[in-house]
Amino acid sequence: MELTHSVTESKKPKTILVAEHSGFCHGVQKAVDKTLAVGESSDKPVYVLGQLIHNQQVIDHLDAKHIKTVSSLDEVPPGSVCVIRTHGAPPEMVDEALAKGVEVSDATCPDVRLVQNKAIQLAEEGYTVVIVGKEEHPEIIGIKAYSQRVPGAKIVAINKVNEIAEKLKDVPRRRIGVVSQTTQMEENFFEMVKELSKVAKELKVFNTICPATYFRQNSALELTGKVEFMVVIGGKNSANTTHLAEICRAEGTDTIHIETYKELEGCEALEKASIIGVTAGASTPDWLIQEVLEYLQAL
Repeated sequence: MELTHSVTESKKPKTILVAEHSGFCHGVQKAVDKTLAVGESSDKPVYVLGQLIHNQQVIDHLDAKHIKTVSSLDEVPPGSVCVIRTHGAPPEMVDEALAKGVEVSDATCPDVRLVQNKAIQLAEEGYTVVIVGKEEHPEIIGIKAYSQRVPGAKIVAINKVNEIAEKLKDVPRRRIGVVSQTTQMEENFFEMVKELSKVAKELKVFNTICPATYFRQNSALELTGKVEFMVVIGGKNSANTTHLAEICRAEGTDTIHIETYKELEGCEALEKASIIGVTAGASTPDWLIQEVLEYLQAL
């Protein structure tokens, strides 16, 4: 369902349409709630290993609650609590933390955990595992680390079709199993599966794109055709938010990807538009969306 806000002034009236599916997904909400609860209930210092979610404003909010974000276990002292981010972490990191005397609180998204388990299953069944996604993304790093624990496992991450030949040249290609980064674009995933079917004699596919990602991408696509200008809210380092902006731009609609409403100031294309669409990534909190809506309503 779309929410409509109309503003009538002496200038040009503006209509604001909000995508039906936008903002926090269940996994992100659960992780933020859990981390805040740990911070409130524990008498130990609380650290998050890597950004809990890809949204700097939420990270700043956690920091204000004395929940520190760190990039390495070296920064987590014994006797403290370490929260595992929504994207997951390699099992070796968890083992190292426990051995160090650090209490571990796991906020890995259930959908990410599902991908880890499916990748392990494929590796145990003897498939070369292809993870569709960016190799350097923390979610992919964790998925690879878990599945590589299977003896003899062959795991590769491929993000684009033109990478297939290079990435598969040193691994068995007869039997290939496929999973996806949860925030992957559907179009890219299915194109990858199509091309891999030309390479493998046997292909086993698990579509592990998060349902929240699917709903947000389709809502953004539907809304883009109804507006003159799209505002996409979310972290610049958020894969799912970046994909939303890419989808809108691909439809030929003027689009801006922002983290806060302040980035809208002085945007001429926005000021000229009569119908404005708003969507937000799965790691964007409601209060940031509301700030943007209030700014747009005041134009």
